[in-house]
This record gives sequence, C-alpha cells and structure tokens, in this order.
Amino acid sequence: MLLHRPSRAFSAWFAAISLFCISILASGGPAQAQTADLFSLRNVQVDVQSGNIAQARDQALLEAQRKAYPLLMQRLIAPSDWGRIPKLSDKELQDMVLDVGIDQEKRSTVRYLASVSVRFKPDAVRRVLRSANLAYAEWRGRPVAVIPVYLADGGPVLFEGVNPWRDAWKGPASQGIVPLLVPNPPAADLADPALSPAAAAQASADTQAAFALKANTQDLLFAVAQPKPLEGNKVRVDVTLTGAGPVAGPLSGSRSYEGQPGESFEVVMRRAVEDIAKTANDSWKGGNLLQFDHPADLPVSVPLNGGMAQWMQIREKLVRVTPVRSYDILSLSKTDVELMLHTVGEQKQLEQVLGQNGLVLSWAEDHWLLQPVAPKPAAPVPGR
Repeated sequence: MLLHRPSRAFSAWFAAISLFCISILASGGPAQAQTADLFSLRNVQVDVQSGNIAQARDQALLEAQRKAYPLLMQRLIAPSDWGRIPKLSDKELQDMVLDVGIDQEKRSTVRYLASVSVRFKPDAVRRVLRSANLAYAEWRGRPVAVIPVYLADGGPVLFEGVNPWRDAWKGPASQGIVPLLVPNPPAADLADPALSPAAAAQASADTQAAFALKANTQDLLFAVAQPKPLEGNKVRVDVTLTGAGPVAGPLSGSRSYEGQPGESFEVVMRRAVEDIAKTANDSWKGGNLLQFDHPADLPVSVPLNGGMAQWMQIREKLVRVTPVRSYDILSLSKTDVELMLHTVGEQKQLEQVLGQNGLVLSWAEDHWLLQPVAPKPAAPVPGR
C-alpha cells in the first residue's frame, strides 16, 4: 500500500483518517479505490478437533472461509435478500478467496483454536452477486470520524486515560461499508477546551463545529457511553449518539445495551459498537444498492473555475461515488474537463450519491454539468 502525505486541508490530529483515504485513492480509479477492507473479514473464530493437529488446522482454515462467506454477503446486500445468498461448494468458495491469515492461534495435539482473517477476491464476489441478480452496495470511501466519550466515575474520558469505549470502536466490528474511525490527536491539541472530553460529551453546535474544523469532514459521530451496574451480576451501557453529516446525522439518538449475567462492560460495549455499525451500514445500503442491470454512459462537463487544483478535488470526490464504475477523460483544459461517466443504477441514485460526496449534477440547456456543491454563505457576525 502506498502512503502519501495528507492534504494540507486535513489537520494533523486526523492524520490516521487522511492517510487511510489517500492510500486507498492511490490504488487506482473509482472501481479499484472502493475495495479497501470491504472484501475482508477479520476476527473469524474457529475451534476444530481432528485426528492430528495438521488436519485440525486445515479444517479450521476451511471452516473460517465457510463462516466468512455469509458474513461478507450480509455486509454487501440488503437484509431482505439474505435468504437468497448463493450456496457454494468448498471448491467454489476457495476459488473466491484471495488469502487467509492467522491472527492468533492455540493448539494441542488434536485441537486447533484460532482467530482468522479472510480476504476475498472483489471481482469474484461481484460475479457471484451479479449471477444471482442481487443488488449490493460497495465501500462508501470517506470514513465517519467517531468521538468516543466514556463517562467514568472521575468524569468524561476521551483521548487520554483509560477508555474501554474508545477501545471497542477500534475493533473489527466498526469496519464495514461505512468505515467508522477514531482519530488520534497530537498532544498539542488535547489542551484545547473546545476539544475537551466535557465539551465532546455535550456535543453542542459549537463543539461539533470545532471538531469538524479539525477533521475537515462532513461526518462526525459523538458517541457517549455511560456504564451502569445492575442487580443480578449484570451491567448496562447507555449510549447517546449525536451525529453531524449525511451519514452520521441519522444515527443520532439514545439506546441502551444490557448484558447477560456475568458479562463485562467491555463485552457489552463491543456489542453496542456492532449494533451501531450495523445500523450505519444498513442505512447506507438502503440508498446505495447498485443495480447492475441498469448500466449507462453519461457525458458530463466539469467547469474548472479553480483550475487544475479544483479538478484534483473533484476527481477525489468522484472516486467515492459508487454508481460511477469508471470514467473516460474526453478532453482536458485549464477551464473545463469533458468526461464520460460509466454508471450503474438509476440516475436519481447517482445524483443522491454525488450529493453525499459534495458534487451536484445539473442540466444546462443542452448538456450535463458536474460541479462541487456551492459552499454555504458565512453567518453574519453579530454587531456588524
């Protein structure tokens, strides 16, 4: 994977998110750039006993692939279509797998336990989905920045100190079609009152603006978790979500997660993250399932009022628009770019996803225009 220097527009304390996006963009055009970890399943647990350890290990790796396949399909398609997931033979399944990695393992003479990562071949997965006539969504591209505030006995905790809620967000459950990433701020910014744990816990409009300015992102999710012990050796975690942006905004609200007797707060928190991530992914899939039986070619003109720098920004946004499978540059000058977009799905869906990524498609007399969304006018300063 190539790592590039982040754009100056990105703050250093969101460098992890910046590098994540830029490294993906470095891999190629729109179709290639959307793969990321979408076709990978991590932390697949297997426990197999056999006549000897070599047989147990081989059987466990195959079992991991069998477990990972339906989980991948459920990640990509709508819940209403889960019953239509194609059944594959072991040979067909293994032909779809790019590689299998062992993250952790324990073994005895006849028993093999492991945590396994399985990576699938994107094109092979797409072929299976298309042959089954299943609409599916692909990687959103731009991550949602998660601000995980933990309400401990000594007060709210965010980036510094012990924060099991932050740790839960860094697990594999938060990596789906909509990447949910926790930033790593430098020490210099931790003293800023606007970015303090107390401010993040309130998630006021001013606090949202301060974090958004640092992140240079439309999507922020302030996630506040409060643990509560219950009778019967049980615990509960109350979660308050405040989202800003087209993807994080609809996640706003409160929810509670109660554990089984004996379960720790950490286990319940991981389950909470899984549930929130599933909600985000299902919501995204609801409006972004690709119908490959509706291909189209759309010629568009891209005015470059900001010169080549603006074209680079538009190209970066276009990479994240999943209905655009590829594009051809028909002509390129200092003032405009003529493109042929190769798309799938309905045009209404194309316009919606373009808008989610800061682009607008409009008709101008006799041709289509593709432009950045116009910035909102600055609010008037009181007293002027």
